[in-house]
Amino acid sequence: MDWNALGVVQALGGGIDPAADPGTCRVTTPDGATVDVPAFAGADGRLRARVRHTAPGTYEFVFAGGTSATVELPDPPPARRDLTVRPGERVLRQESGEPFLWVADTWWYAFSERAGDAAFAELVELRRGQGFTVVQLVAGLYPETTAYTPQAATGGRWAWTAEMGHPDPQWWDAAERRLATVVAAGLTPAIVGAWSYYLLDFGDERIRRQWREVIARWAALPVVWCVCGEIGLPHYDELTADDLPDRVADLVTRWTAIGAEVRELDPYHRPVTYHPCPAFGHHTTLDAVGDKAGVDLVWMQTGHADRGSVTQSLRALDRARSAEPPVPVVNSEVCYEGIAAGSSATLQRMLFWAHVLGGAAGHTYGAQGIWAFARGEPDDPGDVWGTIEWQEAARLPGAAQTGLGGRLLSGLRWWEHRPWQSGVEPAATRESPFLPYCAGTGDERVVYVPANSLRDPTIGISLELRRLVLRELGAGTWRVDVVNPRTGAVLASHPARVDATGEWELPGTHFATSLPTFEDWLLICHKEGDAA
Repeated sequence: MDWNALGVVQALGGGIDPAADPGTCRVTTPDGATVDVPAFAGADGRLRARVRHTAPGTYEFVFAGGTSATVELPDPPPARRDLTVRPGERVLRQESGEPFLWVADTWWYAFSERAGDAAFAELVELRRGQGFTVVQLVAGLYPETTAYTPQAATGGRWAWTAEMGHPDPQWWDAAERRLATVVAAGLTPAIVGAWSYYLLDFGDERIRRQWREVIARWAALPVVWCVCGEIGLPHYDELTADDLPDRVADLVTRWTAIGAEVRELDPYHRPVTYHPCPAFGHHTTLDAVGDKAGVDLVWMQTGHADRGSVTQSLRALDRARSAEPPVPVVNSEVCYEGIAAGSSATLQRMLFWAHVLGGAAGHTYGAQGIWAFARGEPDDPGDVWGTIEWQEAARLPGAAQTGLGGRLLSGLRWWEHRPWQSGVEPAATRESPFLPYCAGTGDERVVYVPANSLRDPTIGISLELRRLVLRELGAGTWRVDVVNPRTGAVLASHPARVDATGEWELPGTHFATSLPTFEDWLLICHKEGDAA
């Protein structure tokens, strides 16, 4: 594998028993700075250590025990998209300062052999081309399964050797070839260290070793860390236990302690979050861990109940955005497309636009079939939610339309937008969430109107959109484009002269709606000149 092409400098040390503690490697970079990184054992039985390629020149590695290596890299580092969070901001940024829009897909089982290498690479390219920027995946200790099950294997091996002895270097070497495919395509991996209940099986020290392996191998890549999936979740058969709240609290406490150590061990201070479990009323990271865990990014998980999950999703977004100091918020799991025969592409579009116009730093898509790379077999993980095979699920329309949403926003100054519900009438509320959403700035406005089918019509079809009025616009000349969020096509472009009232009404097309059809639509508005 060409680690240099990914912006990583790797050095080899001496031989090591993979069960032994690999220790720490001190690296001196070309500018004379030093960085301490955890070392690890490769499948060939030799020590390795990795650091970021930050400048041309000589990198000197000194492993625990005194062995050393030197790597000379004359070329400048390749362009990368390492993410950071600035204090007090609600958006993620690249290290260059450029805002980063989170448009993610969910591939929890990405490291398993449930998809072949060639098919996996095709999926990566499909999502890259559609406009996705992030992939969420789990480092081998997957949900909806248990240790050493065949569903979680890669090359017939598991992430740990038998009897939970130590991380299996052959599994990890194979897994990071998948990870390299993701990074080489320009997608950012959001890596979940393990699902919550594995802490009960492995114990705290082995889970610390799990995270040490993750950081040693992958911290030098442009990644985001999620300390665990569904924090607080015990084994599924414990969910009816009388002392369930105590069990949940114990797991949360133990996982947050591990999260603090992840922060300390990672030399590059990658953004850190936790994936919440709504079964305990935890719809956001902060619901689960409070403000004491020092998270950089808030993840949400708000249910898979089709349109029934919308209100609690947006209320959770409101809570997370009210946190002080502000942090970026992303719904990392909601209403996978096709799950339980619901959550269609129409809902996927609505969830994407309602979240980003509501102030989220992006949005995560998911599809039943893809998250566990289902193969249409009786033992597919999570098949109780639906039995679609992953190759078919990968082509569901909601994915392409989510990616399209990201591409449409990339042409705007989306990171400056603020939620602006008073800027459109009628407007969605938390009690009536299937009406228009609005966000923008003084000279740029985006309005999303959900499909009429999502509302509860009283007489055959809702008539609430007979008039659609933009409000609080600056006086002057505006251009209002009516955009199809399913295709990106601009159906109409209206010149709008706005007077001192700040209002402009979309010309009507039908007695029941001012929009072209009862489907969902976008209005993208630009101010082109001030009032004469």
